[in-house]
Amino acid sequence: MADLLVQNASAELNKAITASGTRVSWSTMLGAELRAYLKAQITAFPNGGPYYVAAAATPLYLCDLSDPLKVANCTDDGTLITNFAGATTQSTGSYNTKNIWTNGTVLSGAGAIAAATQAEIITLFTTGAAGNSNLKRAYAADNAAFSQDVFFTYLGLQPDFTGNATILKNWFNVEDAVSNAPGKRLSETNYLKVCGAAWQNGVGGSCTWTVPAGATQAKFQAWGAGKGSNPACCCGGSSWANSGTYSEMTIKVTAADTYTVCAGCSCQIYRCSNAEPGKGCMSGVVGNGICCFKADGSNALLVNCGSSNSVRVTVYGRSACQRHQNPYCTSSGPCFCGCGEYCFDSSCGTCGVAPILTDCCQTCFCSCATDACVVGTNQGPKMGYRSMYGATCIDTNNYGFHIRPPILDSDTGSVFPCTTGCYCQTFTSSCCCGGCNGKDWTTHPGAGGAPTHVMGGNTNHKGDSGKGGMVQISWT
Repeated sequence: MADLLVQNASAELNKAITASGTRVSWSTMLGAELRAYLKAQITAFPNGGPYYVAAAATPLYLCDLSDPLKVANCTDDGTLITNFAGATTQSTGSYNTKNIWTNGTVLSGAGAIAAATQAEIITLFTTGAAGNSNLKRAYAADNAAFSQDVFFTYLGLQPDFTGNATILKNWFNVEDAVSNAPGKRLSETNYLKVCGAAWQNGVGGSCTWTVPAGATQAKFQAWGAGKGSNPACCCGGSSWANSGTYSEMTIKVTAADTYTVCAGCSCQIYRCSNAEPGKGCMSGVVGNGICCFKADGSNALLVNCGSSNSVRVTVYGRSACQRHQNPYCTSSGPCFCGCGEYCFDSSCGTCGVAPILTDCCQTCFCSCATDACVVGTNQGPKMGYRSMYGATCIDTNNYGFHIRPPILDSDTGSVFPCTTGCYCQTFTSSCCCGGCNGKDWTTHPGAGGAPTHVMGGNTNHKGDSGKGGMVQISWT
């Protein structure tokens, strides 16, 4: 069906070229017909297209999205910030859009590029790297009709480069299936999602998937279940609880083969308790061609305190302490309690946002295929990211806000929108929205439980369950 649509589109473009053609003798001017000439120019300059973006000096992978050094030392226009989604001042909570989660350097679904205009394409073929002086002279003589000829011919060339991931991406803004764009599913029509019907309440799910006729490749994406949040039974609370890990892998598949798919659950008792919140369980797939494919749920105890101290010591050269604070701080900030929550005290100013924390070593993911089923280099320890705990900003009056950690959106292959699901949860008195009040929030599978904040001795504000995990399968 896809091939037929491409053929029909190409035929329509050829009709447009014929109807609007300049009747220029392209072979006399260029030594070849226009279609053949433009194809040769594109082939000669694969990075000369309108969508080319120079690669970073150091390649970035999905695993960089949860590298604690990059989380805690991310820059926005050269200005140091301390997390993905906040500023270093206490008074602001604006979402940072110039980081590796959103600027397109890691996730291909981020940093979207606007479609090239006809004028931009003409400029490329007349003055750009792929330009030609004869084309430029023809454009000067009859620019309107010339532009239509060149532009329609260029658009009609896309099917000629099927399988050439570099040219498809740089010239036509198309991610070829073989390139396996990070974070994105292989197809927008051939895919399914496996999760619990009430995943927002921590419910998991499972099924058996049979490879349909004609499918040759499948991409598996897994979100481990998130961890529950704690309320703190005193003045205090918890930021967004730890999300589950994420993993992805593309393999060769054979029609009629079956795969067992499991989306992990997250368990939680809605109560005021300083006991450990409910744990998230693993999501994964087993079947032909898979050595190991899983994304752990978040279930580690004391990980937030350890991660905070690791950032403070490793990145900023400061001594470790048991506080939920900005790494620049020395002694201020809420005290970390035993199970991920924080407790207010009189020196509670954070001197900025306490950053999003990464689970450095307690939870993991894996994506390993058998040799016969490997597709490119799209497997291994770089093809996922770790569990993360949300950011917090609390002033000396115990007022402030929470910021949800980023999570990959299964539909876009980019960061889940920061404004969805009470991202910047501001509290000014008593107890804020969140906790068990957020148990039905449909944020995204794999997210941690909603944050809590308790003031004035209110001990009725209960924690929230983590969101159930999910597995997405797409195929070509």
